[in-house]
Parts: sequence; C-alpha cells; structure tokens
Amino acid sequence: MRTLYLFLEPLGLAWLALVWLTVALWWRGQRRFAAASAAIALFLLAVGGTELPNVLLRSLERPYAGVKAADLPTCDAVILLGGGFEPSLYEVAHLRLTPAADRCIMALELMRLGKAPTLCIGGSSGDLAGRYLVESEVVRQALVERRVLDAEIVALGRCANTAEEAWKVRDLARARGWQRVLLVTSANHLRRATGAFRTAGVEVVPAPCNFLTYTGNPTSPWRLGPPAYGGLVKISAWMREFLGWHLYRARGWIR
Repeated sequence: MRTLYLFLEPLGLAWLALVWLTVALWWRGQRRFAAASAAIALFLLAVGGTELPNVLLRSLERPYAGVKAADLPTCDAVILLGGGFEPSLYEVAHLRLTPAADRCIMALELMRLGKAPTLCIGGSSGDLAGRYLVESEVVRQALVERRVLDAEIVALGRCANTAEEAWKVRDLARARGWQRVLLVTSANHLRRATGAFRTAGVEVVPAPCNFLTYTGNPTSPWRLGPPAYGGLVKISAWMREFLGWHLYRARGWIR
C-alpha cells in the first residue's frame, strides 16, 4: 500500500513518466535522448530510493551524535540560530513551525538546565501582506508574552545568513564580555555554523539537534519502487551544506 501511494505522489508520477519516456524514446531509436531520460530517472531513484542520502547526511551529523544537553558546559549565552520558525500572518503568535523547530526545543532545554543566563535568537524576516515580520523579534515576543523563560531574551534582528548571525553575536560578546556561548542549530548545519562563528572570533560549544538520519525510523536501502520525498529532503540538506561550506570559504567567512 505504501509503495502504491508513492507511485501516486507527484515525485512518483514524475519518475514513472521518465521511465515511460525512456522506453518510448528507445523504441523509436532516439537512443541519446533515451539515455538522458534514463540518467535522470536513475538519479531520482538513487537519491529517493537508496541509502545514499542517509550516508552523505550522516557524515555531517555523526560528529555530534550522542551529545546530551545535560552534559554541555555552562556558558555566557545560548545562541538559537534561525530557521526553526517562519513568520506567519494567521498562526498563533504569528509563528509557523518548520522542520527545524527542534532547535527551539533544544535552546529552551538548555535554558531550563541553567546552562546560560541569556538566550539570543537569530533568524531572517518576511514581508507578509505589507507587514514586515522579523523572525527573532516575533519569537522573542511570543516567549516573553507567555512567560516561557525567566531569563534575558535578546533578538538579533534580521539576519540574512549564519555569517551575519555570527557577526551580531560577536558584537554582543565584545560588548558584554562573553567568553563562550552554546550554539544551537541542526546537526547537519553545525560544521558550517561553528566555522563561521569561530572565524568571527566567537568561541562556541556545539549544541546539536534536529538529526535527520539518527532517528527511530528504519531505513530500507534499495527499496523497489519509486523515489520517496524524504530522500530528496536529505540530499537537499547535504547539498546545501556542501555548497554553503565552500561558498563561506570562498568569501572568507570561514577560515
């Protein structure tokens, strides 16, 4: 039943169309076009129906697997990188949870454990129906209004990327005399994030969360059938970090 459902998803239908196109082109003698169509179909099968996405993404997550919040040291601040929320016009508190919302849970847990006296929130922004909403400010307001924390909460304002979050935290650290901070973000993003923060001059302790490969869901390598969307999500996350790392290196944001 699950395999049948995959065939009915847009990705499954597109894969079936490619397979049909490959056969039709080969039958008509258009071998080069058939080969190109087959290559695309095989690529989708590799990233959506095999263990390849897990293997690649796990290489980024593995260094942080098993880190426990309770074992992390006490620092001057907890830095919650953006991406766990999106500004929304009609949701409660104008916030919508994203697949990376585990970051907020980790940050709140560290604050509950007394790992730092201050929570700093990063994030981007959105222009929704003429209303300009900044993720960090909306999250801060939601936490303050609901009295979630009995601690200082600082919004970093609009940040275009992780490097800009690092620069703003650097300025705060210099102004307040912070020596070390806890950096909360997705495990697959931590390598690039810690590189950016340390290049900016901020000493960080990684606080990983949002693991996509170390979950309780069993995997089925080389599943017979169409590609699944989950594999594309993982390969996209890996490609984003792979390209982001080299882009940050080229721009001098990571040394």
